[in-house]
Amino acid sequence: MRFHIIRALFVKEVRRHLANRGGLALAGLLVVAALLLSIFNPTQVDAGAGGGDLVGGVHHCFVEYAAETPFVKGLKDRVPPALKAQVVFREVPPHLLSSPLAYSPGTAAIRVVESDRDGRRLTFDVWHPPGDPGAMAPYEQWFFRTARDILRGRVTASPPTAATRDDDLWAVEEVFRRLHDEAPAAVPAVDIKRNGLGAKPLDIRSAVATALVVFALYFTCCYLLPTLNCEERERGVLLAQALSPASPAEIVAAKFLFYPVAGLGLAAALAGIYNPAVLGTLFFWLALLALACGFLGVGMTVSTLAKTQRSAFMGSMCYLMSVSLLLFVCSQSGVPLLPQLAIETHGPKILHAAMTRGVEPKHWLNLLAAFGLGAGWMTLAGWLFRRRGWQ
Repeated sequence: MRFHIIRALFVKEVRRHLANRGGLALAGLLVVAALLLSIFNPTQVDAGAGGGDLVGGVHHCFVEYAAETPFVKGLKDRVPPALKAQVVFREVPPHLLSSPLAYSPGTAAIRVVESDRDGRRLTFDVWHPPGDPGAMAPYEQWFFRTARDILRGRVTASPPTAATRDDDLWAVEEVFRRLHDEAPAAVPAVDIKRNGLGAKPLDIRSAVATALVVFALYFTCCYLLPTLNCEERERGVLLAQALSPASPAEIVAAKFLFYPVAGLGLAAALAGIYNPAVLGTLFFWLALLALACGFLGVGMTVSTLAKTQRSAFMGSMCYLMSVSLLLFVCSQSGVPLLPQLAIETHGPKILHAAMTRGVEPKHWLNLLAAFGLGAGWMTLAGWLFRRRGWQ
């Protein structure tokens, strides 16, 4: 291969994409999305604790009251760190506590009404989103347990064991304990335990960031490459390159150099905006390279089989839909081996592990599988291009 010819072809690809305003606009939108994901993170609170899995569809819960009594002050002092950014206390005129109020989407309220006459009655009024009472579950769990503990503190002879439990089974356990206290000879003592599975819960924010990185590689290698390559075929540019001193291997080499570099640069920028520390890890760059090789091979295969720019676009979309349906059907039907033949099975896993600093030995096996599938796709793409790429 001759370096000066590859360099000329590489510069040609750069200039073509700089003139493609649609591609530049979509790349800019991906960067903006990554910036918004990094800046506006409502689930991030002090010390990096996230409440996204806790708050569901309600991002702010108002605790409304007519006057700040010792009970309300006790509630303020016992808001857990995971809910401090979401629980907002506000004083409301007494005549409004009994009337409906308009709350903006994503907000709800718990009203505390204390009797004005004897102070012996408390009313808790929960206002949840229409048709979704479960969205208030984490707030109700905190509120009712804290209210119980505050009222229990007024009783000198209260057993302290009930207040030590901090999960959603405190009320159930207390019911069994009171039943045992009433008839200890007939009812055994009941202890309730809850154990989590070994798998880590999925962080929506990191999953969205991983999806942006994967889409950046797919957009560059599986969409731009086939459509612009078929545009060259329709305009006769690809045939002119074939008649030039450039060999088919040099034409393929230039494309193999440009598209992975562009895709890797955009994907690295998105990942760096989400988590700058990930750019200093070797596994992240290996994962990017493996996925870029696989998508590049897929894009070159589509571009050699498609005749027109429209068919190239449809081929890319058909590939995306067919692989998505295949992985979905296999996961629902319990097919164990077939999904392992798709690079989309391994790529998101290794990228997510790298971006969340959760790399385990199994992810290295996924990385090797991704490199193997990427090498297979690139070999197939190179063979097809040599046979019919400029036709």
